[in-house]
Amino acid sequence: MAVSAADLIRNARYRAGLTQAQLAMRSGFPRPSIARWEAEVREPPLSTVSKLIAACGLELTLGLVAADDSLRGQADAQLEMTPGERLEALLPKRAAASAERALNVVAQLEAPAIVLGPIAGVLQGGPQRPGATEVEVVVTDMVAAATELSTREFTPTDDARRFRQIDQRWRWDGPRRTSLTLASAVPGGGDYAALRRNAVPVAITSGAVVRVAHPRDLLRLAEASSDESQQARASGLRALLA
Repeated sequence: MAVSAADLIRNARYRAGLTQAQLAMRSGFPRPSIARWEAEVREPPLSTVSKLIAACGLELTLGLVAADDSLRGQADAQLEMTPGERLEALLPKRAAASAERALNVVAQLEAPAIVLGPIAGVLQGGPQRPGATEVEVVVTDMVAAATELSTREFTPTDDARRFRQIDQRWRWDGPRRTSLTLASAVPGGGDYAALRRNAVPVAITSGAVVRVAHPRDLLRLAEASSDESQQARASGLRALLA
């Protein structure tokens, strides 16, 4: 799947935490033009894309690499499996069981939730092994979700990720080594309202159904992330979409 100029501009802006108006002030390009470029109404020249990215404090680097279809073949194999089988194929046995337990909790939450992150990619058929095995979700109401987890004997952790202004992660640990992470302010527009439209219902082994972010949205979040481990997942998601 090719990356468009719109993707590059939008992801650079998200990573810089800028609105279109703020990027316009920094770059000197009119905000309506930036909006049209991001909406793919018009295609800007490469020189313009490079200037916009520089205005975000980033640098556009281009290179040519040999084509690699190995991830696409692995994605094809994953798509032949059920979501539960995909977890078992890419995770150690105990980690897969822990993820299943956490997904069951997500399915039972009264606060609507959408799964994102590496586990979401695996559930959708992504070919890469998840570096982190915790189940991440965005919810409509963080306070309601936290209160509900407390009633289920989950205990919150207070690591530095919980207090970040951007890309916040609040991990909760529950019985039988089950962990669940509430995410918010995810770069790339990863809040519940943005992900809800394309979210996909996925049935796990127990028969419970969870809503999982669409691979196209997962790719957008991976590309917008400042975390290199998240960025590395983009190639697998592109293979899945292809």
